[in-house]
Amino acid sequence: MKTLLEVAPTPEQLALFSRIKPGVELIRGAAGSGKTTTALLKLKAAVGFYVNRMNRSATRRQIKVLVLTFNRTLRGYIAELAGSQFTGGNAISLEVHTFSAWAKNLLNVNAIIDQGTVKAHLENFAVRSGMNPAFSAEEASYVMGRFLPDDYADYINCRRVGRGAVPRMERAAREAILNNVVIPYCEYKANAGLVDWNDLAVGLAIAQYEQYDVVVIDEAQDFSANEIRAVTGQLRDDHTISIVLDAAQRIYPRSGFTWSEVGLHVRAENSFKLLVNYRNTKQIAAFAHGILDGIDPGDDGALPDLNSATRNGDKPVIVRGGFRGQASWSINYIRNRVDLSKESVAFLHPAGGGWFDELRVMLQSAGLEYAEISRRAEWPEGDENIALSTMHSAKGLEFDYVFIIGVSNQNMPLDDADVDEDAHQRARRLLAMAVGRARTRLVIGYKPSEASAISNFFKPNLCEVVDV
Repeated sequence: MKTLLEVAPTPEQLALFSRIKPGVELIRGAAGSGKTTTALLKLKAAVGFYVNRMNRSATRRQIKVLVLTFNRTLRGYIAELAGSQFTGGNAISLEVHTFSAWAKNLLNVNAIIDQGTVKAHLENFAVRSGMNPAFSAEEASYVMGRFLPDDYADYINCRRVGRGAVPRMERAAREAILNNVVIPYCEYKANAGLVDWNDLAVGLAIAQYEQYDVVVIDEAQDFSANEIRAVTGQLRDDHTISIVLDAAQRIYPRSGFTWSEVGLHVRAENSFKLLVNYRNTKQIAAFAHGILDGIDPGDDGALPDLNSATRNGDKPVIVRGGFRGQASWSINYIRNRVDLSKESVAFLHPAGGGWFDELRVMLQSAGLEYAEISRRAEWPEGDENIALSTMHSAKGLEFDYVFIIGVSNQNMPLDDADVDEDAHQRARRLLAMAVGRARTRLVIGYKPSEASAISNFFKPNLCEVVDV
């Protein structure tokens, strides 16, 4: 499958590479602004700086370089692109990992509780105390991801960064989360000798196992505070770390913290914003912007400048009808309008898995080859240019054409913002992020009788409707 990303600097990005200096640099980028491109260009410039300095030194050692991203699919994509940027031989040691794989390898831990099991345990402790299981499990994960174990009590009085103002978490509610869910879960793990993924982050945050010269963290808006602490704990004293993010695209509940609390000093001179949308057409950018209407991106977010998109295109299409009708319309469009020898297509879904079963059969019947890329550690090398992916796994990727069909209240419910503001905004950010993967054309499909309330954010003047 082709990689669309071209690692060539834009004028906006070139301004970031005038000089390389040790320390932290924060790059906030709006959707479509080329955050991943910027990360790779920054990486190449920083590595060149350290290699040249090492060549002038009497000491000879490898320059240790680490690129971290959130999910395995994006890791495979970046690994292919990053590897093509360097021909330094033994002068450079380049690692490209997801945080989880990196932490697991560094600590040499094999048996780890999976996230689904962690969630089940947290919900069970909440139920025992008569608390809302789903919300309590999310809030407990937020606490454990934001604070080191010795600092859990700080949650009682802290500002609830990144979690929204609804529901209100008064002191009594916070104490209940801490005493009835977080602490019992930690005691359960200790007594059973179990380790979860957050334990790996904590382990790396409090002890140094490696010394990296150059680090890039991509899609950092979905890293927890402890994961950032883990990375900064593995840096050489004289290091360069570039953190690339957009809080407007934050799609996981456990993130939310201040840079100062993880030991990073972000000031105007080491913080930059990329606002120009180079990926989307004006019509796709406007549609995505409409889904986010009213959501404050915060200091670490950046909504794209709608006037900056340089390409015009067709309005996004909303295909309404049964799933088979949505899929047939999409397949006919691909056959008639898409050149699969040069252009890429993605079918994205909020859940994936079995939700793709009927689509798989229909693509095969149509003679259209596809690759499933969700959670793949390596980017597909075949000639197929149709991808099937969950929305989460498509984070950071881009395709010429994106089809998001089969959206329903079952697989993409939209919570009432007055009940759970954070969950409501996460769902809208997830869809807007998926929409923003499209360069040329976007299609969204749903059955009206099963529609998710998220369809209320499809601005009628920004799309065209086709009934099938």
